[in-house]
Amino acid sequence: MTVLIVGGGIGGLAAAVALRRAGINARVFERAGEIREVGAGVTIWSNAVTALQSLGLGKQVRSLGSEMLRINVLSAKGKLISSIDVEAISRACGAPSLALHRADLQLMLLDALDTDQVHTAKECVGVKQDRNGVTLHFADGTEAAGEIAIGADGVRSAVRSSLLGRQKLRSARYYCYRGMAETHRVTKHEVLSVLLPGIQLGVFPEVRPEEAYWFLCRNKPFDAAWADAEYDHMAFLRSVSRELPAELGAMILGTHPERILVDDVLDRPPDKHWGQGRVSLVGDAAHPMAPTFGQGACMAIEDAVVLADSLRRAKDPGSGLRDYENRRRLRTAAITRLSWHYGNTFQWEQRALVMCRTLFAASPFGPWNLRRILHKALRFHLPDLA
Repeated sequence: MTVLIVGGGIGGLAAAVALRRAGINARVFERAGEIREVGAGVTIWSNAVTALQSLGLGKQVRSLGSEMLRINVLSAKGKLISSIDVEAISRACGAPSLALHRADLQLMLLDALDTDQVHTAKECVGVKQDRNGVTLHFADGTEAAGEIAIGADGVRSAVRSSLLGRQKLRSARYYCYRGMAETHRVTKHEVLSVLLPGIQLGVFPEVRPEEAYWFLCRNKPFDAAWADAEYDHMAFLRSVSRELPAELGAMILGTHPERILVDDVLDRPPDKHWGQGRVSLVGDAAHPMAPTFGQGACMAIEDAVVLADSLRRAKDPGSGLRDYENRRRLRTAAITRLSWHYGNTFQWEQRALVMCRTLFAASPFGPWNLRRILHKALRFHLPDLA
């Protein structure tokens, strides 16, 4: 059996590694001309580290980035509001939680595959299937045939559109800025979080030696200027840096503009179905989610392990894919809803709501609630593909 995977990101490469581990042939087709360094940081929480361990990559992923031991929530003046012991939560869930560069994770997965398994400059424009197999159609006029097709091509998935038609995405009405900066202003292993009216900042130190990853979520303005391609995002970052603790504001100001990415935060309400026949989806193609708890890449890696396990046990491709989808649906739906709800809470800007949020975070219930959420997100039993 040959599985054709559309998309050479984290989800697609993880799926190929998992299938190979399960003894199933997989080929990856990536639209870009090469798999190169893109993106910024990514959080690989203990649930995803456990999944990577089942792929034989536990030692490799632990060598990347740094472990997240604690989350410190700060006021705009840098005063500690509350603190969460991430190390204890992660260890209770069976593995450390890591912050690393997305490109390093992608390269680690790529290195676990044979070079002839990954094909670049292959933009999928359609998928056809019949009782005997599937065919991918590419923009260059070529085709690829196999028994199963998996869409791992992101939030605007061509495979999903070909299978289920074009479906509208849901905008969270806030941006997410992501950047890489020098780390001399932050403490290793301590994640920092700052909540301002309509703004959330997170800082993850040492995702690479001497480099930190930061993200900043910002509500969209009510005027139409933000939709203009010429909108000056850097002017906004310069302005908001003055409202942050001095060392964090300086970190943002010191980030080169070319190392800052800006994305519209999108998700899709959980679906009852994301596959049909010999075709299914993984990662953002199946269940895009807000970045609130950093579980997007983690869910894609979990998907990969469960997909491989379901297919290796199945009598036929269709039943294997439906089993995979049934095993993943409730889990991913819960994380999607959780991320959407708390993402909106973190973006509150009304004065009374912001005050309530700060008081809650400073009370014993704030850290308790975050610990409860993390336990829910990180505890998940995964099959061992060894």
